Amino acid sequence: MSRLRHKRFSLGIGSDEMSVVDIASMRLVTSLPLTEYLPGAMSPATADWMPSIEAILAQANVPEGGDLELTIADAWVRYFMLAIPTGVGSLAELRMLAASRFESLFGTPPEGWTLEADWKSSGHTLICAMPSRLVDVAHTVTEASHWRVRSIQPYALRLLALFHKQVPDDCWVCNFASRGMLALLVSGGEVQHVRRFPFSQAPAPASLHDMLEAETFRAGREMPAQLCALGVLPEMPADGRVGSMKLVLAQGPKALKLRPGQYSESAGLALQGALA
Repeated sequence: MSRLRHKRFSLGIGSDEMSVVDIASMRLVTSLPLTEYLPGAMSPATADWMPSIEAILAQANVPEGGDLELTIADAWVRYFMLAIPTGVGSLAELRMLAASRFESLFGTPPEGWTLEADWKSSGHTLICAMPSRLVDVAHTVTEASHWRVRSIQPYALRLLALFHKQVPDDCWVCNFASRGMLALLVSGGEVQHVRRFPFSQAPAPASLHDMLEAETFRAGREMPAQLCALGVLPEMPADGRVGSMKLVLAQGPKALKLRPGQYSESAGLALQGALA
């Protein structure tokens, strides 16, 4: 049996670019513009993702392939909450309810989207919808080449998986990226509300507080006392507070100190995915 271990790489798929990082060295291997290789890019669910994945892996020039962690920008993903009614009797019924909720929120059938969640029988659950053809490409690459896709996750969920033990039970969790922010309202250790805010420049602390206060009111909840900030962090207040909320920052070796403009969006995704 061979004692050689597969090399590990991380692929970040941003809004308009793709990047590959060598995990052992945390070195950027290559990047490519996404839209040149993604037919139908304006429609994530029907776009042909295969040419883009094949192109970036070919340009990485690793004939022996390797293990691949794939992180997707939240712009390609749809997030929403599902309030689970009493009496739901099966996972199939839950999935039907989620599909119906998706269509009512986004005005399009859920065909072409893969809906994932921590499915449960009561309360609220966060649903993540990823383009099915992108998920399928990950499996196809594994079957047809020397590359093995070990995981495929949206950026915000990747961050939550890395730092969930540091997230307070009652807080706003803001997952910052270079092109926007996914905000999750957590109460009693459970996500109760979600909203993605696209932006080209992160809001100032006072504006961020006002945005989250408005979302809290919209969700019919109480404003939490803490804000947990993850990801590509903008300049944070020196006094450790964002308005009425105490600021909580992720700690430890997996807490990359990425700043806006330090890397391209896709390179930042690949670097974060390298810590999976």
